[in-house]
Amino acid sequence: MKAELIPDNGDPPIPITRDVTIVGRRDFADVVVDHPSLSKRHAVLVKTDGLLVIRDLITTNGTRVKGQRIRWAALLPGDRIALGGYKMRVYLGPDDAMSPSELYRKRAGKAADLRGAGEALHKVDPIQARRFGSFAAPSIEQLPSSSYDEVARPDAPELDDDDSLIELD
Repeated sequence: MKAELIPDNGDPPIPITRDVTIVGRRDFADVVVDHPSLSKRHAVLVKTDGLLVIRDLITTNGTRVKGQRIRWAALLPGDRIALGGYKMRVYLGPDDAMSPSELYRKRAGKAADLRGAGEALHKVDPIQARRFGSFAAPSIEQLPSSSYDEVARPDAPELDDDDSLIELD
């Protein structure tokens, strides 16, 4: 069973991979949530076969499940929990399904690939882009005043309309 906590504020999903997980604000917790309303050791999550149990560790700001302050509770898929003022939703799913954190990493990877592709497009030589018919072609005003073929490739042979680029045997 995959278990994750999905923050409401858009932070990345938090996978719960251990059978017993301490959630808190300090580095010695298994899952660190940097939020001022959390205690150093705020709650413990226990993962069993198909069930996730949460127990508040006697905190000042408390732990809530579906709006009710609890000492402990069994969590179901989609339950809303709050550790102090930090609100999350519970994900429980099968091992073979894509979890929210895996989907998040996949989207983040695609976004990085797209950013890299965008950076590569900005590095395209505008003259070469126009010569090869790319969508990144410069406008007429951006081209030098001399003829296009001389600027793009001065050593290129002149071609007439009936000349072919591919010679057949």
